[in-house]
Amino acid sequence: MGIGWANNLDLLAQSGVLDFDAPAYVLGQEPRYVGNPGPVTPIMDNPPRVIGFEQPKVDEFKPSKNDNIAKPPAWKKWLFGLITAGALIFTGYKFKSKLIPFAKNSFTKIGNFFSNGWKKFTGLFKKKP
Repeated sequence: MGIGWANNLDLLAQSGVLDFDAPAYVLGQEPRYVGNPGPVTPIMDNPPRVIGFEQPKVDEFKPSKNDNIAKPPAWKKWLFGLITAGALIFTGYKFKSKLIPFAKNSFTKIGNFFSNGWKKFTGLFKKKP
């Protein structure tokens, strides 16, 4: 016989298929029990243990309520904003000779593109002589 056969026969007895101690009968020993032994309750049927915190009902993120996260003070935010604004103003002043002609040229090209496209579109609906 294979390994674990006695356990399998005990499981059959617990399920009510056998009404006696089959391994003791096969080995010629005194029976350990008569009738069906009490069913073993599966682990999943036992009520869950209560742990120290509430288990979530839905899968969601709940941040912790303690605010131990370091936040930068207001003076650092203002200082960073002033430095950034100063850097933008300085860059604009320093490179205005390159930026202004480029911007004017770009706006002219974009304007010409749309006006030429509109003329071509409206030209499709005009009667030809």
